[in-house]
Amino acid sequence: MPKERFKRKRLLVFGFEGKNNKTETNYFSHFKPKSNDYIIKMFSCGVTDPVNMIRSAKTKRKDLDYNSKEDLTFLFIDCDCNKKKREQVESLQSKQGKDLYLIKSNPTFELWFLNHFCETTKEYKNNVELEEHLSKFIPNYEKNKDYFNLLIDKIAIAINNSEKQFRKEDYQTFTEVINLINKIICPK
Repeated sequence: MPKERFKRKRLLVFGFEGKNNKTETNYFSHFKPKSNDYIIKMFSCGVTDPVNMIRSAKTKRKDLDYNSKEDLTFLFIDCDCNKKKREQVESLQSKQGKDLYLIKSNPTFELWFLNHFCETTKEYKNNVELEEHLSKFIPNYEKNKDYFNLLIDKIAIAINNSEKQFRKEDYQTFTEVINLINKIICPK
């Protein structure tokens, strides 16, 4: 009897900044690909600068037997209210292949959480100021906790509020997480 050949599932690889990125990992662990032929793999880049994040992702992809014709990589990068970092990420994105996407948030990923509760185009001075604003909706907000169950019923609001940020002529406050949510993944 001949052996059946199983088709390998395609990979969605999510890379997160730094070493301590439980906030993002906790959130995305509740999602699945919209297409059943994908699986999600997450990892910590261990660094925060975009160039080394890309290097880290390329190394990780080799470990995962990554196929650049079928698999996709998403790196989540906080611009941290730093215009030069944002410009650097935009420049780097234009140089990547069609399988590697840099998902920017300014100032941080937590803006995606805030968008579940309100529309804002406020230019935050720093990440702490954003987290203080978020604490008005999630009392005692702490990084690295799992807030998915609090947020899931408000995901349509977050999508709407994120889209509004991009409609502003000179938007400084934004998150591109919406691009991934709309096109690639959905809650389990």
